[in-house]
Amino acid sequence: MRFKKLAILTDCVHVFDANGNASTENHIFRKQMEALAGQFTETLICCPFEANTSDKVTSRYTKANIRFHPLPQVGGSSFADKIQLLKAFPAWFKAYKKAAAFADIVYQRFPNNLNIPGFFYFFFRRAKVFATYTGTWQNYASEPITYRLQKWLLKHWFRGPVGAYIKAGEETGKIFKTGSPSYSTAEWAEETAQVEERIRRIESGADLKPVFITVGALVPNKNQQYILEAFRQLHKEGFCFQLHIVGDGPLKKNYAAFNAVHGLDQFVRLEGKKTDGELRALYRQSDFLIQAPRVEGFGKVPVEGFFHGVVPLLSNVALAAEMTGEGKRGYVFEIGDVAALAELIKYVLQQKNKLPSVIRNGRAYAQFHTLENWAALYHEKIGLYFE
Repeated sequence: MRFKKLAILTDCVHVFDANGNASTENHIFRKQMEALAGQFTETLICCPFEANTSDKVTSRYTKANIRFHPLPQVGGSSFADKIQLLKAFPAWFKAYKKAAAFADIVYQRFPNNLNIPGFFYFFFRRAKVFATYTGTWQNYASEPITYRLQKWLLKHWFRGPVGAYIKAGEETGKIFKTGSPSYSTAEWAEETAQVEERIRRIESGADLKPVFITVGALVPNKNQQYILEAFRQLHKEGFCFQLHIVGDGPLKKNYAAFNAVHGLDQFVRLEGKKTDGELRALYRQSDFLIQAPRVEGFGKVPVEGFFHGVVPLLSNVALAAEMTGEGKRGYVFEIGDVAALAELIKYVLQQKNKLPSVIRNGRAYAQFHTLENWAALYHEKIGLYFE
C-alpha cells in the first residue's frame, strides 16, 4: 500500500503529563489511534491540549511513531465561547497545512467544529482522506444542525471512505459499517479464565446477589437517573443488589442526593473516573451491564461488557437490538416505563439457566470487535477506495 504517513484531526482533548508525555482521559481513543498508527510508518495527531490537573485520570501514548501538533481547546454554547472558536481558526488552518504537508492521507473524525472548515480545506486541496462519523448516523429530533450538515457533506462530497455506526446491510458506496472497540485480541484472551469461572458458578446453581455496572459521563443523555429510579423501585420490593456507576460529570451531586434520600447509599456506589485497569476490575466483579442513553451512536460499553462476560441490558436506541442479537447476547428495554425496566431485571434473573449461552454468545461477538480488526478494516477500506 502506498500510504505510509497518516495525519489525524480530532477534537479529543489531550494533556502533557508530568513527564511531558502526551496523554488523554479518553483511554479508548488512545488505544484505537495506536492500533491505527500500527498500519502506518509515521502518524501525526492534531488535537486540542489543555492544562493537566490532579483530578484527571489519563493514560499516555506509548507508540514511538506517533507525534502531536497541539491545538487550543475551545468549545461551548456561550457568546464568549463562540468568540474563542473564531480566534482558533488561524491555529486550525496552520494544523491543516501541516497535516497536508506531512501525510499521504488524512483521517478526519466527525462530528466536531475542527473538521467542518477542515472538510473544505482538504476537499479543495484534493487531499487523500478517510473519516469516521462517531455520532448517531440516523437523524434525530434534537440533533444540532451542524451534525446534520457534516453527515450531508460526508454522504455527498467527501472524497474517501467513511466509517459510520450503521446497522448491518445499510452500507452504501463509500459509507461502511464500523464500531468503536476498546480491547485487543490479547485482552480478550486474558478474560477467558474468569469468564469460564463465572459460567461455572452460574451453572452450579449458586445464589446470585446480582452486581450491576453502568459506565458513562454523568450527563442527561446518559440517563443514569432512569436506572436509579428502577433500582429505587426494586429496593422498595426488598430486592438485593449492588450497582456501580462509573463516570463523572455535572449530575454527580444530584445522584448522590437521590441515593441519600431514598436509602440507596449502601447499594449504589458512585465510582467516579477510573483508569483502564480499574474499570476492568469492576467489570470482572459485575454480572450485568445496564445502559439507558436517550441517543447513542455506537455503544462501546456493551462490547466491553461482552469481553468480560457481563450481560448487557440496554435502552432500545441505535444499534442496541442488533448488538444484543435480539436476546441471544443481551436484552433491550424501552425508555419511558421505569416499572418495565424493573420487571425486566427480575425476569432476567429468573432465566439463570439461559445466562451461560448468553455470555458465550457475547464473548464470540466481542472477539470480532477487537482493536486489530478495527484498524485492519480501515486499512482495507482505504486500499479498496484509492487503489
